[in-house]
Amino acid sequence: MERQSPEALDRIIQRIDAIEEKRPSHKEVLEFLKEIVTEQYEVKEQIRVEPVDIKEDMVKLKTREGFPLVDKKDLKLDMESGITLFKRLCAVVQKRSDKIADDLKKINEKLDEGELNLEELFEKVVAEDEEYLDATAGKLELNKELVLFLAKNSINPLLEAYADQLKGYVHQKKWWKGYCPICGSKPLIAALRKKEGERFLLCSSCGFEWRFGRMTCPFCGTQERNKHRYFFIEKESKAYRVDVCEKCKKYIKTIDMRELFEDVVLAVEDIGTLHLDIIAQNEGYEREVANILNV
Repeated sequence: MERQSPEALDRIIQRIDAIEEKRPSHKEVLEFLKEIVTEQYEVKEQIRVEPVDIKEDMVKLKTREGFPLVDKKDLKLDMESGITLFKRLCAVVQKRSDKIADDLKKINEKLDEGELNLEELFEKVVAEDEEYLDATAGKLELNKELVLFLAKNSINPLLEAYADQLKGYVHQKKWWKGYCPICGSKPLIAALRKKEGERFLLCSSCGFEWRFGRMTCPFCGTQERNKHRYFFIEKESKAYRVDVCEKCKKYIKTIDMRELFEDVVLAVEDIGTLHLDIIAQNEGYEREVANILNV
C-alpha cells in the first residue's frame, strides 16, 4: 500500500490552523478534528492491506454496469489496527465533555465484559447494518451516535488504505455515478476544479475523489435544471457554497477551487464550513452523510 508521509499530516494541520485563523468560532471543533486526524495518521503507518487483483475485463464490466470495484463487506480489514485506533479515539473523545465521558465509560465497560465485540461492530458498520446498530445500542444502553462515530473513524483509514491500492483501476471519464467507484459509499463534499469547473466528489468512507456531472444531483440523480440551485454567504468568499436539490431536498457543500489561492484539504473544509450545514438544514434540506464530527 502507499504509506502516508509525515508531510501529508503536516498539510492537514496547516490547513486546520489557517481555517481557525479565519473562523475563530470553529476553533474548538477544529482542534478536536486535529486530534482525531493525528491519531488516524499515526495508526495508518501500521495498517495491513490484503492485495486485491481485479482483471481489466472485470473492471470494464463493473464500470459499465455501475458497480463499484469492491464490495466493502468483502474486504479483509486490518482489525488489529482498527481496534487500536478505536481505543485511541476513545481517549481523545473522553476530553470533550462530562456527558461523553460517561458514555465512553459505558462503552469501555461493555468492551471489557465482552458484550461489545469490535470486530463484529466494524463488520456491521461497513455493511451499513442499521438494525444491528439500533439493537446493540439499545440492548447495551449505549450512545448509538458515539459508537458509530468511533467505529467509522476507526474504519475509514482502513478503507483509505484499500483506495490507495485500487485508485489506478478507476476510469474517471467513464464513471458518472453519485457513489464512489471504489467502495460504493456516498459523497461527503464536492469541489469544482480547473478552469472549466469540473466537479469532483469526495468519498465519505475511503476518501477517493471522482469526477461527476455539474448539473446532476449525486443523491437522486435528477438532471432537471429547475431542481438545482446553490447559495453562499454574501460576506464570505464565493468559494464556499451549498448545492441543493429541490427534488430530493438533499444538499452537498461545494468548494470552488477557482476562487481560492491556497492549499485546500476537502475533508477539513467540510468541518470548517459547519455554519453552512446549519443554514441548509434550517432551510429544510438534509445532509445525506454525517461528517467526521457527528457526535
